[in-house]
Amino acid sequence: MDASKKYLHDRVILLLLTLMAILVVIGVSLVLLRFDPSRNPTTTAAYRPSITGTQYQSGKPLDIYLMAIFMLFTSATALILSIRTYHIRRFVSVFILASTVFLLILSTIVANALISLQ
Repeated sequence: MDASKKYLHDRVILLLLTLMAILVVIGVSLVLLRFDPSRNPTTTAAYRPSITGTQYQSGKPLDIYLMAIFMLFTSATALILSIRTYHIRRFVSVFILASTVFLLILSTIVANALISLQ
């Protein structure tokens, strides 16, 4: 059986790919639907705790939209890497996809927190 055909028949891989697709849709739609740049021309782009207290770094609205692009780019890269490494080692592909799912969860949480601060 061809390696790509075996890749698409692996249940763990399909579960992780489905979870990754759902998280990308949730994360990107959260950024695109909840973020409104007309409220404020500058937005909170980062949170940097310091000795003197908490400090929020302001930025342009493009910084928030780059979070959605980051989610898409990360998912596409993980998909390509996992397909290429599947025929070498299956667990490497599973690790790549699982770590991408974790990264997408974290980036969705961060994007939601930054949009809530607006």
